[in-house]
Amino acid sequence: MKPLCNLIHEYIEFKQSMGMRFNSEAVILKAFCKALGNIDIEDVEADSATAYLYGKGPVTSFWHRKFEALSGFYRYAMGRGYASFSPLPTTKPKRPTPFVAYIYTPKELKKLLKATDIQENCKYHIEPVTFRTLLLLLFNTGLRIGEALSLTLADVSISENLLTIRDTKFYKNRLVPIDPRLGTVLQNYTKEKYAKRRSMSEQSPFFVKRSGLALTRNCTESTFRRLCNYCGIRRNDGARYQPRLHDIRHAFTLNRLLDWYRKGADVNRLLPYLSTYLGHVNVSATQRYLRMTPELLREANSLFERYALSEAKNE
Repeated sequence: MKPLCNLIHEYIEFKQSMGMRFNSEAVILKAFCKALGNIDIEDVEADSATAYLYGKGPVTSFWHRKFEALSGFYRYAMGRGYASFSPLPTTKPKRPTPFVAYIYTPKELKKLLKATDIQENCKYHIEPVTFRTLLLLLFNTGLRIGEALSLTLADVSISENLLTIRDTKFYKNRLVPIDPRLGTVLQNYTKEKYAKRRSMSEQSPFFVKRSGLALTRNCTESTFRRLCNYCGIRRNDGARYQPRLHDIRHAFTLNRLLDWYRKGADVNRLLPYLSTYLGHVNVSATQRYLRMTPELLREANSLFERYALSEAKNE
């Protein structure tokens, strides 16, 4: 006999001992254990496993993430003789339409930045200067929100206009050059927030709440949602999610590509550089952030026309 929860913890430790982060899979597996209880793994019934996979809402891409995590766990259990069968369904629902990020317009970005002032007279945990600086950083670098919130004072080099991003999604550190104008914004924020603070060191968090504690993901997300509602920025296309903070990363990537097209740059040559800047392991990961908006299609067609005309003249 092998208790389900014990085996799940053993499997998670095994995966992480191999250098895998395995965080999201661990959350899924622990939730599975909590839903079914610490019963023997052989007592897990197909109906119970199916009920966990489907949950109470509509089928989303998360169904497939749960299925993949559980499939790996059961391969591990069966391969070691702990389980004689897998209770997972043999047929899977069709994957839902791929999620499409919300691409903010320049006008919307200006509205969001201006709206940070409303926090001054509200009991929000984040001061206007903090959230405005955070938004400008995300707009101009495309950082993941987790990377931005993990920055320490030592990670922000104003003199070199350079950010050090540590322990990223793929366990790698990287250097992110920034525009001098953004560097000035970060410098002004540092002077305003830290001028009167004595209990700080190079390892102090760069972005903090009014209380001086590190800014958290939940606090940041909820504040951003209030700002979007205040500015009237919302999706009307039936999408399940309203505009997210992470969509700023998509907008940054798309706008960088648009700028290259407009300048007639060699996009294929530059794309690997953009991939490295964003912290992606390969170009294909960056391509998932790009979708053919009317504006991007127009610029791409314009570039192709210039290329085709030049080729025709050379014949």
